[in-house]
Amino acid sequence: MGEIFEGGGECSFCKKEHGGSRMVFKGKSARICNECLSEIGEHVTGKPASKSGGRPEAQYTDIVKFRVKEGIRGLSPYSVPHFKCRVKLDGNESPFPPPKEVLEKVIREIKEVPMNRYPDPEAMVLREKVSKITDFPLDGIVLGNGSDELIEMLLTTFSGGTGRVLFPVPTFSMFRITSIALGLEPVEVELDDKFDIDVNSMVNEIKTKNPDLIFLASPNNPTGNRFSDDRIFEILKLSSGIVVIDEAYCDFSGKSFLPLIDQYENLIVLRTMSKVGFAGIRIGILFGRVELTREINKVRLPYNVNSLSQRVAEVVLDRVGFVTEGIQLISRERSRVYKELRIMKGVKAFPSDANFILFKVDDADGVFKGLIEKGVLIRNFNSPGRLENCLRVTIGTPNENNDFLRALREVLSSSIG
Repeated sequence: MGEIFEGGGECSFCKKEHGGSRMVFKGKSARICNECLSEIGEHVTGKPASKSGGRPEAQYTDIVKFRVKEGIRGLSPYSVPHFKCRVKLDGNESPFPPPKEVLEKVIREIKEVPMNRYPDPEAMVLREKVSKITDFPLDGIVLGNGSDELIEMLLTTFSGGTGRVLFPVPTFSMFRITSIALGLEPVEVELDDKFDIDVNSMVNEIKTKNPDLIFLASPNNPTGNRFSDDRIFEILKLSSGIVVIDEAYCDFSGKSFLPLIDQYENLIVLRTMSKVGFAGIRIGILFGRVELTREINKVRLPYNVNSLSQRVAEVVLDRVGFVTEGIQLISRERSRVYKELRIMKGVKAFPSDANFILFKVDDADGVFKGLIEKGVLIRNFNSPGRLENCLRVTIGTPNENNDFLRALREVLSSSIG
């Protein structure tokens, strides 16, 4: 096209003066701006012109088609429906904020955090406190931006064999989502009719598929139950890969596999501060043999736990008494709500070792909608299979639990009537 006049010029076609990014190209007998040039191209090729720098819209479609991993294109993102309700019992969070004196201490400490500096990359102070509380070696502890990041680290580190990841379903959806996102092959085994591990099927998959990792959430989400210890032990003994026990809800069950890491070199335990009152600071904790954590730290992103979260967690771990009180109250309320659900007509409640209860009704979608209309939000898990017509309610404050039970009775009564 010859010379480019970026500073300005008149287009012979649209008769407008252009400059800057609206370039004018000078030919032998005429000048043409890039907009008119794009329109001519559309007329000649029959393809729509792009509004973004002259690129056809089809190019962006091609990027998704040919550049995004095939497995990711078929995934649905992890999402939680948002509804504005006065009673929020859908997220498995603690309903109890920290006491006033703890909040005041947090505020004082945050004021001292140097915002212009990177956080401690090793989170040394926080890890030392975790080590002291759990009586676990410091070098065997890795912190993450929630357990989600730790799951990703594990899948990245220990997928160098078969590239297969085994877990029972239904369970925490991020085991599957992250496996696929990293190009690994998820191997799913359905839980038995009591929501326990189908150990024969799991053993068969271990022998035939030789998975690099096995994830067992115990207590399990969304079913709420701990898996049978003897079935977990059998899996630990048979697997030559890593066995990860996600104990996000162990504070409500009072049981843990953490002391058994000394006996099983392939055992890794995950915990979190999210369920006991601190979901907002996103602190996940991984425990394992030093030989394993050394490899995990190679893929851990630098400064992965921010300064504010580290400082808040340090304050909390110096004052764990109020956390224990909250756990005890939630556990008592769980027992009370479970008993109420068991005697409620049209409801089948499942035993729980966590801070939530899974229950089944005849029309989960209708009940879910009815509760929202009454200002109560829980989680709808209705889907074909084990979770058909199942709903999950987080244990809240006594008043919140009363509101939920009252609303559920009213919704069920109106649907029966």
